[in-house]
Amino acid sequence: MPAPSCTARGFTLIEVLVVVVIIAVMTAVAVFSLGVLGKDRGLETEGERLTDIIGAAIEQAGLEGQDFGLWVGSDRYQIMRLNAAAQTWESIPNDRLYELHRFAEGITAKLQIESKVVLLAEPDSKLKKEPQVYFFAGGEASPYELTLKRAGSNDVLRIQGAVDGGMSVHKPGEKR
Repeated sequence: MPAPSCTARGFTLIEVLVVVVIIAVMTAVAVFSLGVLGKDRGLETEGERLTDIIGAAIEQAGLEGQDFGLWVGSDRYQIMRLNAAAQTWESIPNDRLYELHRFAEGITAKLQIESKVVLLAEPDSKLKKEPQVYFFAGGEASPYELTLKRAGSNDVLRIQGAVDGGMSVHKPGEKR
């Protein structure tokens, strides 16, 4: 009489390793999508975009010999150019870099010039836009501190502009 056959019902080592690798990959994706140690990557991305645009405006002001300015609202911003003939500030047509940009959902701005908080226009405000920060043709700029904050979070990103046109960025979690 043949012996009854026992079939093993366990997992092979390969199957266990595949499951462990899948869990590790999913965990890594989750950690990096939230940001390392809970940092607000969206806030940092918004700050990088803004500093790139400001840097381009400062450079273009020097190259073109024209004054540029940064207008900041509570939830948006725009680079403007001085029309020297009319002595008015105007939008720069057909330039996607300098068009009106809205901050990402939930991010608001606070602007300080010479340690004084500037009242920023609210969404849908009909106030005339005129820059609060100036980038002069000679390479100088008005000093400022622009703070970006996401609603419901304690994370803030600070952009400080110096008279020489230089900028320093303090990301969330960095000491000042």
